[in-house]
Amino acid sequence: MYRRFRPLSRRARVWLHSCGAALSLVVCLALGEWWPAAVLAAAAVVAVSGYERLRPSPGLRSVRVHEGGLVLVSAGGGEEPLPWSAVEATEYSPGGPRGAHEHGRIWRVGTGEPLALAHLCGMGGLFRELEERLSPWLRAALHETLRAEGGVRFARGRLTVTAGGLVHRPPHPLAATETYPWAEVCSARASGLGELEIRTHSAGLPLTFTVLNARAAAGFLEDLRMTAVG
Repeated sequence: MYRRFRPLSRRARVWLHSCGAALSLVVCLALGEWWPAAVLAAAAVVAVSGYERLRPSPGLRSVRVHEGGLVLVSAGGGEEPLPWSAVEATEYSPGGPRGAHEHGRIWRVGTGEPLALAHLCGMGGLFRELEERLSPWLRAALHETLRAEGGVRFARGRLTVTAGGLVHRPPHPLAATETYPWAEVCSARASGLGELEIRTHSAGLPLTFTVLNARAAAGFLEDLRMTAVG
């Protein structure tokens, strides 16, 4: 189970850390030693982080993962099941500097707006688990699209995948379209940044595309490549 928490505001964090620093100074002056400062500062950071995760949060309370899909649990105790077949794509951002929190989005089949998730304990682990469980479903859906439509487009049409190979349209309007039969493709994989990375025999640098569910897309390309080259 992945529980949602409510983070403290920046002002509240600064106030609590200032109180911790003042308390550390008082203790150090009373003892005539400076070593307690580091211990008390570390304890203050842990206490603030733990308090954030224990605070009740309105709206979504937790997310449960089971064999058939997800269960979204609201603050009132209501449960909304979300089977794997109803999930179209996922996206995860680990956050960054300047206080940016990690967050993720889940696209449900037939809905335009994604389900946004933030301030969820263990969110990185949740989205890794989602990726592992969803990849077989999404790969099968890509194969079905290829059979039905004759091609699958990624990255807003920059990359088109067909049974015969790849068609790459560089973002620059004056650049020529590049065609790679499967025999020219060395490999396809999901990079550590969540991008689809394709290596070819003729291009020195890999082709990279920002796509949803890059792991499933890379597996789909590898399926086609291995079938074509034997």
